[in-house]
Amino acid sequence: MNKLLKGHLVKNVASAFINGLITLILLLIAPLGLASVIFITFMVTVSTFMVTMTFDFITIWLLNSSRQQSYFDRPLNDPYNNPITRQNNPNLSRRNDDINL
Repeated sequence: MNKLLKGHLVKNVASAFINGLITLILLLIAPLGLASVIFITFMVTVSTFMVTMTFDFITIWLLNSSRQQSYFDRPLNDPYNNPITRQNNPNLSRRNDDINL
């Protein structure tokens, strides 16, 4: 198993365990049956683990993407892009030239 994947697995198991523990504490306060408390705690733990693993796989997939250039980087790398440049026009009148003090 990949070292990076092991780290993500440990992080996700710890996150799911802590989330399940908080849910268990909150549900034990509520007047529910023991079976429903155990079932809801188990489902919250499993769903937390699955969601965090899914997001980690999506993150790894995006980081290992073969495309180096993003769609949003295209206008910056376009050879036909005309950047704003300073124009030196002697016929241009400045605002402070029109003011007579």
